[in-house]
Amino acid sequence: MSERNDRVALAMAMLDLVDTGHRRISKTLDLVRLKVLATVAVRGPVRPGEIAFELNLTAPTVSRHLAALEDDGQVTLTVDPADGRTFLVAPTAEGRRALKESVAAGAAVFTDAFAKWTDAQVETALHSINLLNATWTSNHTPTRTARKSRRRSR
Repeated sequence: MSERNDRVALAMAMLDLVDTGHRRISKTLDLVRLKVLATVAVRGPVRPGEIAFELNLTAPTVSRHLAALEDDGQVTLTVDPADGRTFLVAPTAEGRRALKESVAAGAAVFTDAFAKWTDAQVETALHSINLLNATWTSNHTPTRTARKSRRRSR
C-alpha cells in the first residue's frame, strides 16, 4: 500500500474508532456534558465563555449543558463579582463524584477492548494516540471569539 493510501486507511480507522467508542460510551454518558464538567472541575470557578472557547463550543451549547449540570446538582452558578453580566461556574462535590465515575465508566469501555493486548501493543497505541492528540491540538486551536452567556444564577 502506498504512503497516501496508508494515511487514508489510518484516517478511516480513526473515524471508526471514534464512532464505535462514542456509541458505546454515549449509551450512559453525554460526552460534551462530561467535557464541560471536566473543564469546570479543572479550571473552576470559570466563566461560561471561557468554557466555550476552550472546548470550541457555542455559547448556547455551553449554556444548555450548564443548565443540565446545575439541575443535577453538579455545578453551582454565581454572579461574577468582576462582571455582573456573567457568572462563574464551580463544581460541587456531587459533580466531582459524577466526573470520577463517568471517567471510570468510559475507561472501562476501552480497557475491555484491549484487555488481551500485550504491554508493547498498549505502549505503542498510547504513544501514537498521544502524538495524534498533540498534533491535533497544535493544529486546531480555537479560532472563534467566545461569546458571553446570558444565563444567570438561580
